[in-house]
Amino acid sequence: MNSTIGKAVITDSASLISTSKIKAGTISNSVIAGVEAVDVSLDGAIVVNCTAKKITAGKNSILYNLVNDSDEGIIAGEGEIIVSVTDESGKMEELRSKDSICGGKAWKEVVAGNKLSLEKVHANNMNSNVTAIEKKRKANFDKVSSTFGEV
Repeated sequence: MNSTIGKAVITDSASLISTSKIKAGTISNSVIAGVEAVDVSLDGAIVVNCTAKKITAGKNSILYNLVNDSDEGIIAGEGEIIVSVTDESGKMEELRSKDSICGGKAWKEVVAGNKLSLEKVHANNMNSNVTAIEKKRKANFDKVSSTFGEV
C-alpha cells in the first residue's frame, strides 16, 4: 500500500508493507511501514519509520524510528528491539531491549547495554516539543534516504 518496491524484492503473502521504498531484498512474515532502504532482509519483524542502506531483522524483532547512514546498516537479531529517541536538537539515541525483557519490571534498570534506564529517558523527554522533534527526525531521515537513488 502506497509503496515503491523494486523488482529485486522478494515478498510473501503474509507480509504487510505500507508507505515504504525498498530496492532489493527479502521480506517474509513481516510488517513494515514508513521504511526506506536499499536492501532488506526481514523475517518475522516489525519495522516502522526506519531508513538505512541495509536493514536486517530476525524473528520477533522490532525496529522503530531508526536512521542509519553506515554501510552495515541496521542489524537486529532474533527478539531484539531497537528504537531511536530524538531530542529537540536532532540528536538521536538508540535504546535496545529484547522481547524477553519486561519493560514494566525493568523500567528503572539499565538493560541491554543502554546508557540510561527507560525511566530516565522518559523523564529527560517528558516536556519536549514533539512537533519540533518530529521535524528534526524527519530531516535526518530524509537526508539519509535521499542518497539511495530511485527504486
